[in-house]
Amino acid sequence: MLAQAQSLDFPFYRQPTPGFGFECLYAVEPDVKALTSVSTEELYGDLAHSGVVIYRDFSDTLQDFNDFVSAHSSRVTFDPARTTSTANTAEIIAGLHEMGLHRENGNLPFNPDIQWFFCLEAASVGSETTMCDGQKVLFDLSSKTRKLFENTPIKYSRRIPWNNVKRFLSVELERPLEDITDEHLELVNQKVTGQTYRRIDQNLIHSQLIISAVETSCFGGKQAFCNSMLGPSVNYEPPRITWENGDDISLDIWDELKDVTARNTYSHFWKKGDIVVIDNTRVMHGRRRLDDQSRRIFGAQSYRVGGIDQ
Repeated sequence: MLAQAQSLDFPFYRQPTPGFGFECLYAVEPDVKALTSVSTEELYGDLAHSGVVIYRDFSDTLQDFNDFVSAHSSRVTFDPARTTSTANTAEIIAGLHEMGLHRENGNLPFNPDIQWFFCLEAASVGSETTMCDGQKVLFDLSSKTRKLFENTPIKYSRRIPWNNVKRFLSVELERPLEDITDEHLELVNQKVTGQTYRRIDQNLIHSQLIISAVETSCFGGKQAFCNSMLGPSVNYEPPRITWENGDDISLDIWDELKDVTARNTYSHFWKKGDIVVIDNTRVMHGRRRLDDQSRRIFGAQSYRVGGIDQ
């Protein structure tokens, strides 16, 4: 009845994901596009409310998705290890194994506000994208662990190929790739609190980032356990993750994080044409094992309109 009532006035109806509350919008006509149906204000309002917005049964193409990202972003950024497919998007190619929950670029000095996904071809089985609301995780942690993360930063340390660092800084600093030098490493060290780049040799850079595992959502304004502690390193050396002072994080805490995030994780089984938009300052994402290699998912990362990046 609600869907019928909404379809009289709106090109879509709403049906949140059961048990998780992520906003899911379903088109009511076969030719309706998210690109022309949703305003930035509406999208940001939905992100503030639930952290994730899923658009299903809309007729957007990959190019429409590319334009959708542009329409609701101040600036688009990229993962330097991926090859772009359109002006704003890249196909997600990340092996076959399960990918742990993470905040996009969570262990790098610049983190996008929004993570976007588009399904060009859906898997016939498995291969779900996972999403976990960090607000619920923070609330669900034991009081002792929650306070520990609220009061104690963590540290990511790893080596990154210089070519990847150059590509990353070229995009984030909006400068030509050939102009990036060691001076820009120092510029980022000064600009980003907690970040330290150090050259090892002509091919490798050591990166250290001290940051809180608890982030404040740029859309909803509430705190969330949103980070890359459980995340993958498909294209990079896995980082060493410790407390700020270098002490190991105890196995009991790691076990608690895995248990709490597991029971707060939603698995999205893709349908062709699905668009998923994620608040990257609140909701972590990952992927189940890739059981169907014909699946084709495209992603994009961007900064919100009106954000501090402008």
